[in-house]
Amino acid sequence: MRAGVDDRQMLAACGINVPLVAATVFALGAALAGLGGVIGATAQPMALGVDARFLLMSLVVVIVGGMGSIGGTALGALLIGLAEQWGQVLFPTYSVILTFVIMAAVLAVWPQGLLGRKPT
Repeated sequence: MRAGVDDRQMLAACGINVPLVAATVFALGAALAGLGGVIGATAQPMALGVDARFLLMSLVVVIVGGMGSIGGTALGALLIGLAEQWGQVLFPTYSVILTFVIMAAVLAVWPQGLLGRKPT
């Protein structure tokens, strides 16, 4: 897939059906997202507005971890998840603020995120 993004014509010249590979990868990603939604719906309460909370937390995780870094995103998810849980135990009223304080602190020290690439 990476070769198809970088040099689509060369990959097609090697005899690989690039549109078929792209469609297959997209279908696999959509299936995994659907499976994750089904599994997540059994573990989390579903109500109106819950999606915005998940989207906001995922944005914070990506910002803390660093754009373009899967390892950084995993590290950011671990850091934000632990902070959110500890915040709910220690001061439940202000637990959401703790994640944004962590995000601001990380961005103040490392503007590209924990493991993000520096802009060129």
